Amino acid sequence: METQSNKLAICSFNCRSVKNSEHEIHQLCNVYDLILLQEHWLLPNVLGILISVHPDFMSVAHSAVDISSGLLTGRPYGGTAILYRKSLSQFVTRVISSNPRITSVILETDVGPVLIVCVYMPTNYGNAECHEEFIATCAHVPCMLNAVLYTSLLRVTLIVSMVRIFMSHLLNLLMITICVSRTAGI
Repeated sequence: METQSNKLAICSFNCRSVKNSEHEIHQLCNVYDLILLQEHWLLPNVLGILISVHPDFMSVAHSAVDISSGLLTGRPYGGTAILYRKSLSQFVTRVISSNPRITSVILETDVGPVLIVCVYMPTNYGNAECHEEFIATCAHVPCMLNAVLYTSLLRVTLIVSMVRIFMSHLLNLLMITICVSRTAGI
């Protein structure tokens, strides 16, 4: 990947609705090459509007809203996305994930492939369901990383997480440490 400055600018933004923060996201697109979004609040059938936020950007995204029953109650919620410059599109490959809290891509760089992961951690409501969802989200990242490592000569993993206070920050730190150590072959 050749860029003018050979530098890549990445940011993470909890937008709490793309529709309500479109101006802020557009401004981020003017400065950054990749924008990792959490809480875009989009339904699965409208994820395409992410590419209309800025004319120089494309996106990969997951919706957290289940519309399979045909009935939507309450407001949309959650969702993760990665916006990237169109000029990078030939170097970006989407990584398939079954977890709507996680969106990731592999970016081919001069030093080799880089896995970029956008994670939105669950809220702690103090019940067992939240605890299980937290553990499942934490476990999904290393599993996905192992699958990518199996098929690629991955050099670096960048995990950007909208961390919510849950049991402790140590669990998040442990998850990141495991992923980085695994990637580095430590």
